[in-house]
Amino acid sequence: MTAMIDRDGRTPYGVLILHGLTSGLGSVRPAAERLEARGLPCLVPWLRGHGTRPEDLHGVTWHDWYADASAALDALLRRCRWAAVVGLSMGGLVALHLAIDRPAVLRAIVAVAPALRQAHPLAPLVPLVAPFRRMLTVPQRGLSDPTRPPLPQSYRRLPTRTYLSLLAYARWLEPRLGQVRTPTLLLHSRVDRVIHPSSATRIYARLGSTEKELRWFERSGHEMLVDCEAPAVLDAIEEFVLRHAPQAPAAG
Repeated sequence: MTAMIDRDGRTPYGVLILHGLTSGLGSVRPAAERLEARGLPCLVPWLRGHGTRPEDLHGVTWHDWYADASAALDALLRRCRWAAVVGLSMGGLVALHLAIDRPAVLRAIVAVAPALRQAHPLAPLVPLVAPFRRMLTVPQRGLSDPTRPPLPQSYRRLPTRTYLSLLAYARWLEPRLGQVRTPTLLLHSRVDRVIHPSSATRIYARLGSTEKELRWFERSGHEMLVDCEAPAVLDAIEEFVLRHAPQAPAAG
């Protein structure tokens, strides 16, 4: 695909790609590399509190992540007339939120392991320990091979109240998913140990879009764009994003 340039200097279509809570850009950059090779401009922003140190997440809430993503979308739309949004985990929730608020400029949403329901059995107890524990340890469960080191720039700790904000975001967003009208692809692994696979089925059931797809993977950990099934995951993202391009080029 070769990007065309409008008279105002914009290309028809670009992609905003959003990382997850405690993740680094490396967890989603393969999607940008794949789509840029197809001629699509991509923007992969840091969301508030990330890319530095875990303590910088203190005081950060989902409102900040959404504001950062919305500002990044504005920046992308100065270069492109329409956009798709690809989001991993927490970024998947933000992508769906953008579809509610910004439908006129969005042609496709891809939510990868969207963080609607936590898989850890102790997650419901976090509100009880929050007054006594400022920081939580992030279990290293994002990859199917537990011996692999954490991804660069990812955090192994996060503030308890920031984690609670993610849980609050999921509760806020779920009843509003019927307002999503943008074509949406959901990707999830049946063996995700970070975000429960029921997240994908619940979101799929509630989406208001008449064009929605749910594709399952069988072996990946939570970091689906860099794990053992990454080529197939990236194929699915590429195909869906290109299918909804203004001129609908074929992938391949």
